[in-house]
Amino acid sequence: MKTIELLKPLPIKRDENTHRYVNTETRQWMSYSTTEVCNELTEEAKENIEKYRFVWEPRGVKVHECLAESMLGNTDIDMGDYENIVAPLLDHWLFANFEPLAIEHMMSIPDKSVGGQLDLLGYDTSDNKLRLIDLKTKGNTRSGFYKRENDKKGRLWVKEIDRYWQEPYSTDKQLGCYLEMLKLNYGIVPDVCNTLWAYPGFSILGHSQPVERCEAAWQEAWKKFETREELF
Repeated sequence: MKTIELLKPLPIKRDENTHRYVNTETRQWMSYSTTEVCNELTEEAKENIEKYRFVWEPRGVKVHECLAESMLGNTDIDMGDYENIVAPLLDHWLFANFEPLAIEHMMSIPDKSVGGQLDLLGYDTSDNKLRLIDLKTKGNTRSGFYKRENDKKGRLWVKEIDRYWQEPYSTDKQLGCYLEMLKLNYGIVPDVCNTLWAYPGFSILGHSQPVERCEAAWQEAWKKFETREELF
């Protein structure tokens, strides 16, 4: 197993029952999570997502765990029931020239009382860029794929299924939160952000998400969240 030099962990832990983050040194419990602040779904949409938690949660947990193990140099990975998603993910071209700096890394913004966990931060040695990566998993390809390209919507061609693909939703806000956490806790500013979408049979690296755009999206999301909190 190769030796990986990662960022020094912060004294941040997460209670898996309440999903709340705590600084074990200062004993400050964070009132909110990155996901909570960025979530602007309607109650109906939230209920629909919650209804299928038994499907997406174990898939997401397992795939994230496998990617983390791979980034740490483990070559003997138990992919469980998700080999059709994990195998092509680990074989994605991005990781041929990728040196991880942070993996499933917990951080916080004490002044905002927000805790969160980034998926992956590392150097893409093919273009000498520090990339902040968010991983998303999908169980099927029933939506988001098209026979024709549409330049206005920035669709990407997926050779594995000969279809064009459009990102299901934006992760700018979420990545923007991690950007603030990285800058606050380590003085690190990545060069670019990306979202890696893992599907059965293949994975897709979405369009580059400029750091400035993600930062702006996060600050806007925080302002909206503060307003909602004040109203209720």
